[in-house]
Amino acid sequence: MRWNPYIDLRVEVSRAVRAKCKACDVEISRGDYRATAIPVVGKPELYHVDCGIKRAPDHAARKLKDKDPDWPEAALKMAERYVPEGTIPVRRSYQRTPILNLSYPQTEPRTQSCPLCGTDCPGDPGPLTGHAIRAFSLDGERRFHPACILKLAPGLCQRIVLENSERWPPEVLALWKAAIPETLKATPRSPWQDTGGLPTLERAPSARAACRYCNEKITKGELRLARQKVFGTRRSPVYFHVGCFTKSDDYHAKLLELVVLRIDPDISREEVEAWADVLPPTPDIDDDVPPLLDTLLDLFDRVPREAEAEENPNNLTENVVEFPRGFFSSE
Repeated sequence: MRWNPYIDLRVEVSRAVRAKCKACDVEISRGDYRATAIPVVGKPELYHVDCGIKRAPDHAARKLKDKDPDWPEAALKMAERYVPEGTIPVRRSYQRTPILNLSYPQTEPRTQSCPLCGTDCPGDPGPLTGHAIRAFSLDGERRFHPACILKLAPGLCQRIVLENSERWPPEVLALWKAAIPETLKATPRSPWQDTGGLPTLERAPSARAACRYCNEKITKGELRLARQKVFGTRRSPVYFHVGCFTKSDDYHAKLLELVVLRIDPDISREEVEAWADVLPPTPDIDDDVPPLLDTLLDLFDRVPREAEAEENPNNLTENVVEFPRGFFSSE
């Protein structure tokens, strides 16, 4: 099993000459097809199409099997040539881009194409199509009509209606309020919205911390997911129950695979197997790939279990302070 950190592999025409392939470091000529690999954490990476297929063969296998209309015929033929025989296609559910947050532009929005209906956004005046709603997902920002984003993220729309912020146009709020049932639960703000870096799986050292999704205390010794805040000087990580993370808008199966690959040697296989009770069911569209738990256990078995020898067995640290020239003199 060959793991890669990408949630999608796209093919498009290169618009610039200065772009270089991340694999071979050769310029991608303007007008040629290029592959864009979207990692689960970090910025998109550019490749020649053949280099991208070699870097993420499971994604290429999925595009080839589904005859993805977003891939040109030339790229699909390359996939036939470069995808190794027996490669298991990536889960189709990996290609979803969960909408994490919504915002309304405070400046005049530039016209784009709405990803859902394909027409100009903003379009004709009025609450249905006359505004551009900024939607943030794992791989970037899109602009949707108010009526279109309502179909994709009603819970987020409900949250905005309940908050009733003055930053949102009254006609958009009125549209959503009339269309959304009062019984629909609003999506909570993303606990990881202001965090960065790779998430880690750790054992709770105490029972003081609460899960940012359910607000329940995480019991001592229980496995939890942690991620650091991106602002301020004080370390203030946020924590999730593993089961709560799978319910949140931030959930992506690749993130769980990533934390298993970086798992602490003290965490046992039985503890990962226990996730069977909290992992979401495998979607019917992913009937040609192994269940997620099987993938996680396979990755677990590939991680070296021997803890690396400590360079300093006494856990001592050496404090070295370099003083600038003239610190104790009049120089």
